Amino acid sequence: MTRVIDALFRVVGRRTLNSHAIKVIQTVLSKLVPTFDFLDAVTVHDEFFLLEGVEVTIDPAFDAVEPMQVGKAIDTMIRVIYMDLVETTGEEVGLYFITELKGHLGDVVLDDLRSRGVDLVGIQFEQHLYHQMKEPRPPKPAPEPEEEVEPFYSWETVSTWKYDNNVCLLYDSHGKLLDTIQLDLLIEEYVRRVTETTDKEEKPSVRTILRITDKDDEFLGMLQQRDMDVEYAVTLLHVSRQKLETMIQKLLQLEMLQYISDNEVKLTEKGLQHLLEKKEDSAQRSLNGPLQ
Repeated sequence: MTRVIDALFRVVGRRTLNSHAIKVIQTVLSKLVPTFDFLDAVTVHDEFFLLEGVEVTIDPAFDAVEPMQVGKAIDTMIRVIYMDLVETTGEEVGLYFITELKGHLGDVVLDDLRSRGVDLVGIQFEQHLYHQMKEPRPPKPAPEPEEEVEPFYSWETVSTWKYDNNVCLLYDSHGKLLDTIQLDLLIEEYVRRVTETTDKEEKPSVRTILRITDKDDEFLGMLQQRDMDVEYAVTLLHVSRQKLETMIQKLLQLEMLQYISDNEVKLTEKGLQHLLEKKEDSAQRSLNGPLQ
């Protein structure tokens, strides 16, 4: 917690003032106490030293807090401070905030945060999305009336997508427009997640999106058989790099994959068990199928 607060202080202070960074962190901590009461044990002092960083005192009772709860609190704190920084400075920090934060934290702390459920990669993805949505976009060309868009498709059909104002445009591998999705509800969900903390069972709408597809199974099977880089995986799977990165993020959230470094992932026991169950299901269906 001390290292995270110090890193946030340095990232925010570089763009504003050190005194402002202190006040922001103090305010966010106090606002989160009703949700995470154990944050009351964390005191950020007004006295600070530019070279040494921010001064933090933590009551020993904090050590008894369940690690995943600490992770939830840190995850929320990072999201809220990022949004405050954007509103305060008007600067598009979405492309750099998490990168700078990770640089100040170091590999050991990053590994510890990851074990506590802090998804910095997911936060960075959301910040990039926020950045893209705020960029000025050229006017949309008038749709050609004679062209009809086929409304039925599956997630595996989607190859790439882009954002235009408040709309996400989905395309297949041939560049054909598959669907347009309004982002209002997605942003509303994001704001709710920033300002509230709910139990996993209270967020079925988030969980239901994360389902394993045949393409995910194919990717997991490839990882089980060989090591590969991103370009090789894109070629074998016949998907775009954007689609592959989204697959990886989903599989990380489903705990089918795990990080072994900042840019390397591997199968988890859960992922291996999933592949085994798929193989057993396939064998069972073959036995129960019609006799040729």
